[in-house]
Amino acid sequence: MTRILYQGSLEITDSKSIVSFETKGGGQWEVWHRYISIDEKPAYEIGNICGTCRFYFERLEGANQSVHPIEDLIEQLNEGLSSLDKKTTEKVAEIIPNGKYKVLLLKVFPQKIELGTETDYFSNEELELWGVDPFWGIPHNPKIKYYRGTDQAIKKDKRIFEFIVPIFPQNWLDSKRIDFYREQFEQGKIPTAISLSVLDIKTPYDWPDDPKPEFTGCWCLAHYILDGHHKMFAAAELNKPINLMCFLATEKGIYETEEDIEILLSSI
Repeated sequence: MTRILYQGSLEITDSKSIVSFETKGGGQWEVWHRYISIDEKPAYEIGNICGTCRFYFERLEGANQSVHPIEDLIEQLNEGLSSLDKKTTEKVAEIIPNGKYKVLLLKVFPQKIELGTETDYFSNEELELWGVDPFWGIPHNPKIKYYRGTDQAIKKDKRIFEFIVPIFPQNWLDSKRIDFYREQFEQGKIPTAISLSVLDIKTPYDWPDDPKPEFTGCWCLAHYILDGHHKMFAAAELNKPINLMCFLATEKGIYETEEDIEILLSSI
């Protein structure tokens, strides 16, 4: 289960990051699709603005590079952060786009999934609430193998689903770098990765089958990894926890009020 080791707030106003949030219209809507871009190229579509539509993310052609913090921090992140201070936060924030954030240090337990199996959210929990996509006729394919974190009840019929989403696929990873982090974990160290994160609360208007499902509200917390792909893979392979410095974008998610963010944080 994910644990919060530190939380704070930050507003970034003068970012020079190559990462950005973008939107695009669809149908009659001026803003419908949402994206995370790298170097002005869409790297991920992170869903639409509709609160009753299904949650999804999809890797796009711009997802082809990590986004590293300044070199001075690399060793510190490899050793692992147990808390955050203002100086470290401000240095890492240089790779984060403008906006308002909850800055979190999380201890997460990443679980590798296989698309289309019983571990895949899109082939299981999502189908129970929204059914198969009526146009494609198959479960959503995010075009990336991702990790799952916390899966727990919140409120009466709501559930948190946590996703840890790489920028690039596992076959791009360097085996020697993975071995380095395996050794770090086996020595008892807990390295730190960095993510740009978004909360989407999705509740279907209705569902395919009766009776009413156990839960009808999906609180989907998605961490898009900017730095730390090898660390995350090694942690999942060894079934070890890893710390995640998370910049949760409070203006970019789909939810009703900021109180929802506080409910989320008090529940994990």
